[in-house]
Amino acid sequence: MCGFIASRRPVSNAKIRLRGPDATVAFKRDGYTFIHNLLSITGTFTPQPFIDEEIVCVYNGEIYNHPYVGSDGEALIPLYKQYGEEFVRRLDGEFAIALFDFATQTAIFSTDAFRSKPIWVNEYGAASYRSGIGAGAPLPPNTAVVRCLKTGCQKTFQIHGFQFDHQHKDHYTDWINAFEAAVRKRGANNSFIGLSSGYDSGAIDCALTRCGFQHRRYSIAGVEDMEILRLRNSILAFGPAEYAAEETYIQECVEPFEYSIFGRSQCITEESAAIGLGYLCRLAQRECRRIYLSGQGADEILADYALMPHQSEFKGRFPDRLTVWRNFYHECQEAYLAKEEHVAGAYGIEARYPFLDAQVVQEFLWLKPELKNAAYKAPLHAYLTMHDYPFRPKTKRGFEPDYGVI
Repeated sequence: MCGFIASRRPVSNAKIRLRGPDATVAFKRDGYTFIHNLLSITGTFTPQPFIDEEIVCVYNGEIYNHPYVGSDGEALIPLYKQYGEEFVRRLDGEFAIALFDFATQTAIFSTDAFRSKPIWVNEYGAASYRSGIGAGAPLPPNTAVVRCLKTGCQKTFQIHGFQFDHQHKDHYTDWINAFEAAVRKRGANNSFIGLSSGYDSGAIDCALTRCGFQHRRYSIAGVEDMEILRLRNSILAFGPAEYAAEETYIQECVEPFEYSIFGRSQCITEESAAIGLGYLCRLAQRECRRIYLSGQGADEILADYALMPHQSEFKGRFPDRLTVWRNFYHECQEAYLAKEEHVAGAYGIEARYPFLDAQVVQEFLWLKPELKNAAYKAPLHAYLTMHDYPFRPKTKRGFEPDYGVI
């Protein structure tokens, strides 16, 4: 979790700075100011920007498919020099990138398939939050922008092309293998999860354990199934004092993000779930844990909120002819990813999203409709059953603090 500004008119680094508490570097080039706030996790301590003669790059996230010596981000400029503006298509990871080539007077702003790392753009540049550039719009998911610095003309292209219309696989094996691979490359011995009594975090907990990672489980009692939480060996009380403290911190330090889900508007800083996540991040912060594996994306991809019809397009049944649906990139996906990133970022915690790994998503899309519809979150049902991990079938649980105390 880092944060950056790359702009001719930077505005504020106050909230972005919280995303990278280890070092802040400011660099000026050709009228542009580059500010990078580092959260040092992968490799050795490597402040940014990355600079190679006329090329300057700032970056936030994790790249999983290229070797590195000091930092995973060191592969970005060499890939750009080799493949040009489409270098971002060769990245497997969660990322937001701003790369400037002053020799060609070109800037490239890019995010990953689901915009898991925030990036806002306007005519002057880009930043991790809107407050960094004052005004603008979030770069859409799965998008790269190539801009001419002289004229302002720009073009866009997609990062990843998912296949929606080839539902041919008649087993869950490939999805399960892809899911465990996604957890393996994101996991670490100092990581933590927010463990509810539902499917998503339970599957991540199961996979982390199977991969041999020593991780911390934090849970909030609230509306959880307490029998399942006890079987999962994770129980945590959460009272009014903790709620009030985190509510104050979130109101003061979290970058606001307003969203609308199927006609319902809200701001993430007003959500009880955001305050609950803030409390978990606070606990992790005290134990110097900086990597959070989130279950975000499972509801949107594997179920389309089947148990919550008011915010579901498919209402519990995936169709024989599949096309992109509203929650896939936008609606709930966009809103709840923003919550995870904005809240975790305010505590200097890096969030990673195994359910949004491109191969995990593609393997689900390739499943035959009858396998998708065989059970609620059918691949997860199969995975949890296979490993005898405790769960309550066809039940959705999540972090909704109501001061439950055990």
